[in-house]
Amino acid sequence: MKKALQLLYRFLTGRLFRNILFWFAFFNLQYNNIQENKVYDNKLYWLFAVITNSLAIIYTYTNNLYLVPRFLVKKRYGNYFVRAIPLVIVFSIVYTMILKVILEHFPLVKIYQISPITSPVSNRWTTSDFINEAGWYAVGWSVWLLLLTGAWYMNYFQKTQKDSVKALRDAELMVLEAKKQQQLTELNFLKAQLNPHFLFNTLNNLYALSLKKSDDAPDAILQLSSILRYLLYESNVETIAFEKEKEIMEAYIDLELLRLTDKNNLSFIISTDKQCSIPPLLWLPILENVFKHGTRIISESHAVDYRFIIENNKLLIYSKNNCKFLNTKEDKEGGIGLTNLRKRLDLLYPGKHSISTVTEDNYYIIEVNIDLS
Repeated sequence: MKKALQLLYRFLTGRLFRNILFWFAFFNLQYNNIQENKVYDNKLYWLFAVITNSLAIIYTYTNNLYLVPRFLVKKRYGNYFVRAIPLVIVFSIVYTMILKVILEHFPLVKIYQISPITSPVSNRWTTSDFINEAGWYAVGWSVWLLLLTGAWYMNYFQKTQKDSVKALRDAELMVLEAKKQQQLTELNFLKAQLNPHFLFNTLNNLYALSLKKSDDAPDAILQLSSILRYLLYESNVETIAFEKEKEIMEAYIDLELLRLTDKNNLSFIISTDKQCSIPPLLWLPILENVFKHGTRIISESHAVDYRFIIENNKLLIYSKNNCKFLNTKEDKEGGIGLTNLRKRLDLLYPGKHSISTVTEDNYYIIEVNIDLS
């Protein structure tokens, strides 16, 4: 039913229906004129009207469907006029001849009742009369041609405007789709950024826990399973519930902490002032940096201050950890993960986020602020 209504709407708003309405109104006008005449049978008048109007229809669509789109629109003006002028002359001659034949046999017929374009026509066949009468019809058909061409251009302009709007809309949709695909690609890349050392260290810790027959081993295995399942299957969405992100963050932190013995100076705060949804894995590059640099040398003391806080539709991701950088550009700039995060935020929150990294003494500070509204 819906499809049928859509097809009906397209038909009623389309060019074909407008043309049908135009010719219906045209014939209706002539019908009213024919009704006024009481001399001849209406059927005879309709026969004459069909003949003259058929010529008008052929003339109209020869111009609008062939000459104008093929020559005039393409600015081939010479080619257009070379064909349009003979068209006017030929139709004026043929039209005048037909009307003269009708009047010759039916002298009481009123021309205005059977002809869409009227001009005085006699039943005399003298050369001067014929040239004069055909000349007046040539003027009438020329005006008709001008009106037809103007109507065609109005329709063409409207169609061009609609096509331009549609093309612009399609281009915008293509850009949005490209951005979405880019976001998905970068998200997949971000997931691939999961440090292999994290997996190796976690597996080693699980192995150690299993040797000790520790009660923590099953929980650690479940946490690792949750993280991997989340990365592979659950994070392919634009946004995800905060509580789910918090659960995965905590599992990630707990697994990283398995290899640390001194946990006194470690602070992790993850909170929100209301239930909300956020893009997945924005936290991953930050936490990777924390555990990569802040706990790189286990024998040294380490301190971490990590916060993932949403208040008043503002997200703060903050980390401060002591560090001992290697002398590499990647270490100093935060690595590929932060570069990728910057690109994601440029797509997700253009002009509504900031990322700053600061090194003070032996501390490395990352602060990300995002306006989620």
